Amino acid sequence: MSFSITACGCPAASHREPRAILSAKNVNSSSLGEEENVRTTTGRIFNGKPSKRGSWPWQVSLQLLHPKLGFIGHWCGGVLIEPTWVVTAAHCIHNELFNLPIGALWTAVVGEWELNSGGRGSARLPVERVILHERFNNYLHDIALMKLARPAPLSKVVRTICLPEPEEKLANRYCVASGWGQYGSSQSLSTALLEASVPLLDLEKCTKAYGKSVSLRNGHLCAGHIDGSTGSCVGDSGGPLQCRRADGVWQLAGVTSFGSGCARPGYPDVYTKIQYYVKWIRNTMSNDDDTQLF
Repeated sequence: MSFSITACGCPAASHREPRAILSAKNVNSSSLGEEENVRTTTGRIFNGKPSKRGSWPWQVSLQLLHPKLGFIGHWCGGVLIEPTWVVTAAHCIHNELFNLPIGALWTAVVGEWELNSGGRGSARLPVERVILHERFNNYLHDIALMKLARPAPLSKVVRTICLPEPEEKLANRYCVASGWGQYGSSQSLSTALLEASVPLLDLEKCTKAYGKSVSLRNGHLCAGHIDGSTGSCVGDSGGPLQCRRADGVWQLAGVTSFGSGCARPGYPDVYTKIQYYVKWIRNTMSNDDDTQLF
């Protein structure tokens, strides 16, 4: 089966059955200069495996130029949903370390497989504007859009992913999370784009797991392995949880929001549910001139 490069959700590379899982949100680090208790969001898929080149052509590396600390590089994942639009997690932009919804500080790198390699087909695209959900507050409405200054050059390694319809059923679909990360909790960061199969779970399972510490609502999506055999370690916040339709087309089910740590038994990961926000996404893209911009 062949697809046009302009068709959403159609990677050039075929997919094998990946294993393991993805990502979360919180990690303590001192990697940013003298900052303490830094929440770094560089992707580290726990027990993932390397993907094929071109498997996830909508995967984006969002790279940050910090106004005080200088160029940090890969900070969060993102997802190309239109040639000029990337969706990510709002906490990547506004968090306990900084509030930087300033387009000039961000670069979207598309077509990358090996992080920071500048491989064939990859492109570094400046961000024109950043739009956070107007009701974003910590774990709630954790979604943001970035409008690119110029369209991404669509190719075999750069494509958009399809958005689901609001009422579409995603249950029992084969879903995969992707990001740059670790093979295991004691191993170093992988530069190759990793992938991991992720089962979708009832939201009730995450609600029971996290209890009163986090208020989970309809805008959240619960996914992951309960037994702790695989799981999130540091996280690739804002990166995609993609699910395959019966016709082979991939849709964006969620973007990584938060988790409990490195594959803790009983704690699945929580994603921002794209179906819940698809109307907001489409309205924002079509009416961005009327949206509060930064």
